[in-house]
Amino acid sequence: MKTLKRSRSTLYEFSVVLIALLSLVMTSCAPANAIPSNLTETLGGAAASTPSPTRTPDATPTQATPIHMQVEGADLEGVAIRFVHPWAGEMADTLQAVAMQFSLYNEWGIWVDVEALGSDSALIHALEADLAAGDVPGLIATYPYLVEPLNGQYFSVNLRDYFDDPVWGFDPEAQADIPEIFLDQFILDGILMALPLAPQATVLFYNQTWGEELGFTTPPLDEGAFRDQSCAATRYNNEDDVVDNNGTGGWVINFHPNVLAGWHRAFGGELPEVALPTFNDTAGQDALGYLRAVYQEQSVFYQGCIWVGRQPDPYPYFVNRYALMYAGTLDQIPVQMGWLEEFGSEDAWGVLGIPGPDGPVMVVDGPGLMVTADTPEQQMAAWLFGRYLLSPDIQARLVQSGFSLPVRRSAMDLLADFSTTYPQWAEAVDLLDHAYTVPVSAAWGMSQWVWQDAYLRIMQPVEVDIPAILDEADAILAELEGMGP
Repeated sequence: MKTLKRSRSTLYEFSVVLIALLSLVMTSCAPANAIPSNLTETLGGAAASTPSPTRTPDATPTQATPIHMQVEGADLEGVAIRFVHPWAGEMADTLQAVAMQFSLYNEWGIWVDVEALGSDSALIHALEADLAAGDVPGLIATYPYLVEPLNGQYFSVNLRDYFDDPVWGFDPEAQADIPEIFLDQFILDGILMALPLAPQATVLFYNQTWGEELGFTTPPLDEGAFRDQSCAATRYNNEDDVVDNNGTGGWVINFHPNVLAGWHRAFGGELPEVALPTFNDTAGQDALGYLRAVYQEQSVFYQGCIWVGRQPDPYPYFVNRYALMYAGTLDQIPVQMGWLEEFGSEDAWGVLGIPGPDGPVMVVDGPGLMVTADTPEQQMAAWLFGRYLLSPDIQARLVQSGFSLPVRRSAMDLLADFSTTYPQWAEAVDLLDHAYTVPVSAAWGMSQWVWQDAYLRIMQPVEVDIPAILDEADAILAELEGMGP
């Protein structure tokens, strides 16, 4: 059995330092700008053709129109905005191509420059430098809690006026086309902080062929089946003639906060949108107590049905049947597929929700599009491009580049071939009725790392007191909250 390599003291000190930094936040939202109607484009299969924009009638300001919405289409001629995002690779290439397409063909004469920063941390560092230079991007794809420490220097726009505006916003049909789960994540106290762009999902990757060979006709859809199948795979690897795979077989443990949030939700837990969560409750004790019990499960054939890997990537464990299951995100699908092809594996596999007493759940998370408070014209231009990114055909292109979930239901009409090529992705889309989001507030941004540290301590191969560890985590969060402004 592999053991955890990270010491308790180091992890705990790291969490406290990181959380202390993240806790120094203040929230502030300034009003936002307006937007014209849909651009019309066509998408045939995997790629979009050149759009043929239709002219949107200029809005006629009235006394009830907010000042930031009193913009006409002619006011946008020559306006240039900068869009920064954390993606790299094919996703970044697609966003660059989409921005160029918009810049060349939009009816208002708006130009969009794109900067791909490659990671969330790099984006925040770049934003800090931009603030110091007085040159803030007009549109930013990020998590709201990451920019909250920049309060007083950076202000985002409440997008509600834009979203609902009959001229510049989404019409009722388009609003109904956006699943509530994606939009609700960015609504706090009635403020629409951001637009969803490319949501990711945390799921279990499951080797169906191996599961069937172990005697299971269906995937593990509840916590009892998860334990049974993990233990059966562990027993198989311990009894075969291969020494190197002893102690492996079941789920290879993942310590990411979103995975923990999935287990917590699967056992009935809820994470508050704004307030700090309470970890030492029934759901917290049940979820972590269950994982601890499966980790410590013993028989004459094995000790522990789930295990901790030494390698950072799960792909070789999955392809070599060291792991029946692992937790990951949808953008890992093509990578895992490549590993299986490289090693000549013909195992059938799919994705599942995280199983609990009432069935599986899927965790959805991802950056949102935030508009920077600026002149009405700059805000308008940023909103228009953000709205364009949510059009069904652009969403289809982003899905194919980043293996995200489509923000528009109608985008699925354009993804039939993609669903056939990547059935695992289609399985995740089918799980949307069982999906939950994690908060995007400063409270979650701070608490997720304290919770991860508690999770790490509970999963140590020594005797532990779960309620005491969770109670300590709650006390640390209360103390950190008191340190805030």
